[in-house]
Amino acid sequence: MDRSFLADQDVIAASRKFVCIRLATYENADENEVLKGVFAPGGVLQNTVFALMSPDGRTSLVRAGRSPAWAFGGQVGRGIHQQPPEVIGKMAQTMEAIALAYPGKDKPVGRVPLPYLADIKLALNIAAADRLPLVAVFGNAAQRKQMEQQLEPMAWADEFLGRALYVPVTQLGEFKAITGLKTQAGYVVIQPDIFGLKGKVIQEISLLTTAAQLKQSLYKAVGRHQPSTLTYEQHRSQGAAAGQRWQSKTPNTDGIGRSRFGPRPRP
Repeated sequence: MDRSFLADQDVIAASRKFVCIRLATYENADENEVLKGVFAPGGVLQNTVFALMSPDGRTSLVRAGRSPAWAFGGQVGRGIHQQPPEVIGKMAQTMEAIALAYPGKDKPVGRVPLPYLADIKLALNIAAADRLPLVAVFGNAAQRKQMEQQLEPMAWADEFLGRALYVPVTQLGEFKAITGLKTQAGYVVIQPDIFGLKGKVIQEISLLTTAAQLKQSLYKAVGRHQPSTLTYEQHRSQGAAAGQRWQSKTPNTDGIGRSRFGPRPRP
């Protein structure tokens, strides 16, 4: 349901004028408390939350809910994968109007950090749900800084934006759910399994590679990623049969969320 909004080109264009935040929900206790002040019917935090907030993060500028459909008059309910064009258009128009009301400051000059996920366990789960490859930036603090300086311009370039997810890794033991790893430091492109609980290495790229070599190698590696083709229903059925279940860091208080197996694939 969200993809029919978030994949729309007008919505994508409008989003460039916003600070977009991906919510971790039950993976971060501090975030849970913030979200309860945004949308929590009866005081119960939901598995998904959507809102457009004022710059201070205190005021919702549209009706907060489980998805954009709540804010823009779309169809609400499970099994709805596509929203009417006029509803999606309303989201883009509303975002443009809000952006005019809050023009912000000039764009920052200099480095723009990688959009890192919190840790490799959560990153695998999200990558599987988004059907994207995962790029681990693996090394000590100095090595990661060197790699980030090379990777950041490429990650934010129009031709590569949205083609991979990113996570920092500092210890070899963090790769315990990943097979095929050989390197001690460098960029590791990972194929998550369909339930987002394990992964395998697609390619390892040395931290000593040049920027040009990195771009070429990363494009090839990401192109070798094979996303799941399961529907939502097939995913749930196979997850249940295999006994695969995601354990969140904080209690899951949403009845819909509690019944899911592994990540929910995007429709």
